[in-house]
Amino acid sequence: MLNIFFIVPMFLFGVGFWIYTSKRKHLMNMLISLEYIVLSTFLLLMMVTYMMGLEMYLGLIYLIASVCEGSLGVGIMVGMVRSHGSDYVSSLNSLLC
Repeated sequence: MLNIFFIVPMFLFGVGFWIYTSKRKHLMNMLISLEYIVLSTFLLLMMVTYMMGLEMYLGLIYLIASVCEGSLGVGIMVGMVRSHGSDYVSSLNSLLC
């Protein structure tokens, strides 16, 4: 019974990673799938700390870091839309060598 609770966040992580690798056309899709991966990892972290009887301050620090990552991603996307006109990842010709 205990193992099924650890399988669910790993399945969610796998689904998020699959969406991240298969839907690379728009930057917004990539950011949403990255947030999905972060939340599934947070769920696994909270489950492990709860099962071990530890304090949950690490989860708070993890959420703060993930919010900073999300806001940085949205800022990059806004800058990209303003400079290139869309959020297509393929329109970033300046990144190609």
